[in-house]
Formats: sequence, C-alpha cells, structure tokens
Amino acid sequence: ACAENDILLININEPTGTIEKCHHLIQAAGFKNIEVKTQQLGFYRTLEQARGWNGGWFHPRENPLLNLSLEQMEKLQAEYCREIEAKATEQGVWYENLTFFVSGQKI
Repeated sequence: ACAENDILLININEPTGTIEKCHHLIQAAGFKNIEVKTQQLGFYRTLEQARGWNGGWFHPRENPLLNLSLEQMEKLQAEYCREIEAKATEQGVWYENLTFFVSGQKI
C-alpha cells in the first residue's frame, strides 16, 4: 500500500537481508571460518490481529508515515487492510520472520 502511494519505507534489514550480505559484512570485519544459517521463525496471525496495524513503523532514523495527514493515513490503512484480507488463508495471515544466525572467528 505504501509503494502504491509513493511512500518509501526503508527496510531496516537491507544491509543483512541475504546470506551473501551477511557473509560479506562479517568477512569485511575480518572474520574467518564464517557460517551463515537461516531459520524460518515466521508464524500466522489472525486476520483481526493483522488488520490492527495503526501506521506504526520502526526504523531508527526515520518514519515517513509521520509526515502524512490524518486523511492520508486513513486511506493507507484502508488499502493495507484490503491487501491483508486478500492474502489471508484459513490459517490467518503469514508473518514472515526469516532469521539469520551468523558466526565466525576473529583470528
């Protein structure tokens, strides 16, 4: 919904969002014997829980949603609910949480 309204929400996980990125970062920090494992820790939320988004968005430096008017935010929330409802299954709405576990040795 944000992209359709030309609102860019920067993904806080962008620098580490792939196995390759994690490996490159830890290697650049001087680590050897690097191992990157992933584990899917996602889960289903009920449709009601998923609809409950209030426009909050976490990023340590910026939140472009704070610049929206009440009218714009209400429109965005309505679009979000429509998209969530379209993605819902009998189990609910999937909340993606792919977690990276990265280790290495500093020699």
